[in-house]
Order: sequence, then structure tokens, then C-alpha cells
Amino acid sequence: MRITAIGGGDVGAGETLAIDRDIVAQAGVPNPRALFVPTASQDSEDYVERFTRTYESLGCSVEVVRFWSSDDCDSARVKLARADVVYVGGGNTKAMLEKWAEEEFDSALREFVHSDKSVSGLSAGAICWFRVANSDWPQFYGIEGVNTAPLECMGLVDLALCPHTRDEGFRLAEFSSMMREIEGVGVGLDDGCALQIRDESYRVLAAQPNSFAHRVYRLGDGVKREVLEPHSDWRPLSLLQDASTPVGRLVD
Repeated sequence: MRITAIGGGDVGAGETLAIDRDIVAQAGVPNPRALFVPTASQDSEDYVERFTRTYESLGCSVEVVRFWSSDDCDSARVKLARADVVYVGGGNTKAMLEKWAEEEFDSALREFVHSDKSVSGLSAGAICWFRVANSDWPQFYGIEGVNTAPLECMGLVDLALCPHTRDEGFRLAEFSSMMREIEGVGVGLDDGCALQIRDESYRVLAAQPNSFAHRVYRLGDGVKREVLEPHSDWRPLSLLQDASTPVGRLVD
């Protein structure tokens, strides 16, 4: 299992470039074939162009799955079989997961991950791989007074995940509140920060100054938060998942 989950940033503006370079390197082959999946943005062509420009500059060939316009499950599976790395874009996570289930693409992605291929993504494309997410899906459906809500995701990694914890001012507080009701450990990611999983290990990468991860978990009647500094070495994922073991700098 190889997952790179990016908290946010504009891939076309180079805001995640250092992480994008690492994603390309993780493919493990020269001139890898990158499959871009912009389902969460309703197959935004502007997003496709920005992603393609960046990843072609990094030596990739790029193919795109467009479920809202042209692809069905069969054609998507053909494209997935050709890919060396998958990158899922941001947008409406709830609609994306529902569309994937309709097209049976979620099961195809699970097979891809378990074949030891690399998957990655930003915002919606980051949180989708985890057990549960702090998601802004209520905003897409016009639910007044609600910024975020829990969303069950694919469950490939037993953690809760939250994007945009620095650049969206409400995120960290709402994620901490969510974790009062959620078992286990959650990780919040600033824009420009990524949590990378490799089998039973993890590390934290950053493409911007002052971009961090935040480990959030329930302890007694309260919620604790640790700041996780970026680090290039691989550490045991089990320690990150164990709320009884501090792994970062305690701030709350």
C-alpha cells in the first residue's frame, strides 16, 4: 500500500510541487503514466489542464478518467490498468464516492492499491482513502450553518483525516470537535503538507514553509492535539494510530 494524501494547494501554481515530485518518484519507473481522476470537481477541464501541465513537466504521460462525461466502469478500468500512479483531485468527496460506487470504480481502486501501485490525491482525493473524513460535503448541498461533517470513506487506512487545517479557519476546531465523537486517531493536514503511507510506515512531507500535520485524538473528557513536523524518515504507522503514545509536539 502506497498512499500520498495532500491537505490542499494549487497543483497548477506549484504549491505542492515538492510533493508532486515525490509522487512521481514513488511510481518507481521512468516516465510514469499518471491517471488523473477529477470526479470530485465534476471533471473540471481547467483542473485537468493544470494537472496535466504540471505532471507532464515532471516527466509523466497523463490520462484522465471522466465519469461525468465520457467514461464508464469498463473504460476506466482499462485506463487504470495502464497507470503507474493514480492522482485524485479535490472537490465534493461525497458525490465522488457515490459516483465511484455507481461505476464500481471504488473496488477497482482497491485492487490497484493492493497490487502495490501508488495512489495519491489532494483534499477530497486525500481523505477518500481513510476510514472517516472531516469533509465539507454539506456546503455542496446548501446545508445552512454547517461547514463540515463526518464522512465514511474507503477505509484503506485506519485513521480519520481532515484537509485544509491551516487555510480554512474553521477546519481545525471542527475537526477537533468531530474527534470527540470518533474512535481512534485523526490527522489534519495543512495546505502544502502530505501524509504518506507505505505499507505499515508513514512520514510527513511539506511543500510549503510552515505546513504541518496535526494529530488529534480523544483523551478522557477532552481532545488533544499534537503538531507533527515534516520528516523524511519512515516511522511505524502503528505508533501514529495509537492514541496512548505521543509522536509530536503537544499544543492542546
